[in-house]
Amino acid sequence: MYKWVKGNSFNKIATIYSGNITLNVPCINLFDGAKWCVVGIDDEAKKVAIKVVKNEDIEKKTYPDDSINKVSIGKSFVRICNKNIIKEISKTTKKRAEGEKFGVNYNSKEKMLEIDLNSPL
Repeated sequence: MYKWVKGNSFNKIATIYSGNITLNVPCINLFDGAKWCVVGIDDEAKKVAIKVVKNEDIEKKTYPDDSINKVSIGKSFVRICNKNIIKEISKTTKKRAEGEKFGVNYNSKEKMLEIDLNSPL
């Protein structure tokens, strides 16, 4: 009798590197055609929020221009490159970003992804 081994094909995962946050394939649908996002950090809860910024948000100035980050989308990843974000995450976790993986949840109420820095994979 085979025992099926857990996979991660459908799990949303973020990998935090020294210069970027990379999100895996299950996160791509949430970025459907997006070019921009905002990233927030909750130091107390040790969470990172990523919210897609639409063109209407830019036109309405919903977010300050200096908080908007470019999103790169490939066939198997979404990448947000910003060393300042990584520096803030490192302050929150009190460790260097070296490719550690974290689970990602979708907050449907706020329409954003949340990375829980308390629970590395």
